[in-house]
Amino acid sequence: MLSRLTIPSATAHEDSVNKMWSAYMEEAEKYDERMSDAWKGDADGVLVFTGLFSATVAAFIVESYKKLSPDSGDQTVLLLEHISQQLAGFANNTFVPPATYSPPSPTASIICVNAMWVLSLVLSITSALSATLMQQWARRYIQLPQVPSVQAERARVRSYLYLGTLKYRMRYAVETTPTLLHLSVFLFFVGFVIFFFTIHKTVAIVLSISVGLFGVAYFTLTILPCIDHICPYRTPMSRICWYLWHTLLSFEAFFRRFLLKRLHGLLVPYNVGDVRTCPQRKLVEWFESSDSALHKHGKRLKDGFRKSIVQGALAAPVGVDLEALAWLFDLPALADRSKIEKFVESIPGETIVQLMYASIGSGSIPFRDHLHALLRSCAPGTVGLDEDARKRRLLACLEAIHHISKASIVPYEVTRSEAVLSDLRINFANIRLMRELWADSDPAIRVTARSICALLARRFLRRYPLTDSVLAWLHDVMGIPSNIIFDSFYDRAAVDRMNIDSFVHGVLSNQSGDLQNEQTFVETLVILTNAGSQTDLRRSIFETEISALVQRAEQNDHRLHEVVDKVRKISERVVPRTTAEPPISSN
Repeated sequence: MLSRLTIPSATAHEDSVNKMWSAYMEEAEKYDERMSDAWKGDADGVLVFTGLFSATVAAFIVESYKKLSPDSGDQTVLLLEHISQQLAGFANNTFVPPATYSPPSPTASIICVNAMWVLSLVLSITSALSATLMQQWARRYIQLPQVPSVQAERARVRSYLYLGTLKYRMRYAVETTPTLLHLSVFLFFVGFVIFFFTIHKTVAIVLSISVGLFGVAYFTLTILPCIDHICPYRTPMSRICWYLWHTLLSFEAFFRRFLLKRLHGLLVPYNVGDVRTCPQRKLVEWFESSDSALHKHGKRLKDGFRKSIVQGALAAPVGVDLEALAWLFDLPALADRSKIEKFVESIPGETIVQLMYASIGSGSIPFRDHLHALLRSCAPGTVGLDEDARKRRLLACLEAIHHISKASIVPYEVTRSEAVLSDLRINFANIRLMRELWADSDPAIRVTARSICALLARRFLRRYPLTDSVLAWLHDVMGIPSNIIFDSFYDRAAVDRMNIDSFVHGVLSNQSGDLQNEQTFVETLVILTNAGSQTDLRRSIFETEISALVQRAEQNDHRLHEVVDKVRKISERVVPRTTAEPPISSN
């Protein structure tokens, strides 16, 4: 009986283990495929280039190695010349002694050229052999984990092989193959220049200039990623230069720090530690700078070339992310409205604001154009979408516009632009559209639209001068005659009260029952009352402003009288009362 009970338990455990290792192998196989494809791609490029290059080098070696041995033609010419002299001597009864032939030794330049070209050929063939081995290693690495049939065993084999690649630094072996080929090319070019100096000086000079320009370009491409991490160019020598570069800088920073530390001990008092004079302050600054440089270069040597580039990308400013998103919005694939809608829904509020404001500053506004087109595609009266999809898209647009409207008041670490606010008022919050949204059957749409207008109104009520178009917009939003708004413009408290009263009345007057989108309403109300935000609520200010609103409703404003109870209930949910506190009232 016990064995029967334990079998299901063991089976369940085995199934769980297989699921775990199946998930592991799914991700591991994707990683291994990418890695092996990179190895194979490098190997294929090396093999193609090596086949052509080796044939070229071999052809030059065939011609140049002959100059290392005596030329039989020279000896023949010498013998014929001697015979001619002897025949002439017989005619004149003179004796011509026999000539001795001593073959000339090859010059140093010819020896150097042949040595370089032969070495270039050897390195090229070695690189081709390494590329072939690399392809075999990649196939073996991919195929061996497929031998077992159980996922856990496959994972064990794969992990075993992967740890082997780490232990024996296979990544460095893979990078060595193109390095050998590049060295081979350089040796060939140097020998090429020397060879032509033995033949024709003018041609050799032209060739030297061409090879020199190529060398400068290659050196620049090699050293640039060591200086600037964002540089996309690199050569197989870049990794070597990386370690040499940061090793030299580490030694320089170490010796500079050592000297400054000695000077620091002489000039800065230890007992007090008070840095008084300008030379002492400069010395301390230089010492701290040297210490920081030593730490930075030591860390980069420890992290290595690739990891340091990744760390540099992660430490880049937020502007890099904004440029990436702006690039995405420029893609033709995002012309599909459904893709834009999903993307707008997923963007955090602060990123929406940064995209909108940064775009205006750079002269390109791809996000704004997409948002405007998306809003027009779901405005009331448009066709092509069912009603639920239209309202879902409309609410996503309004939420994005609401975040941008809040940026005029709540800091989002962006430079506020009046051009953005004017664009919002004219194209995103125009009265014709807002009136339709204020009367929408969806409470979330009504509340968000009212909140956008109230937040923008608060900003425009602080901007001088008030133009006729802005004044007319404020009149439609607040429901107050333009002359009253204009006369009260310099009384900031008065115009803020008008804005709060119109916002509260506009949201709650047609609301029956509990407010569904209460969070947006409360968030806007807290901002309008200068009470901070929901996450950082200044309770006393909020309670004072709500009490003043209730008092105005009960004494003067008949519009607010019908919503005063709703305001009390919402404020009590925002700021719960203790038992000792009386409810908010006009007294």
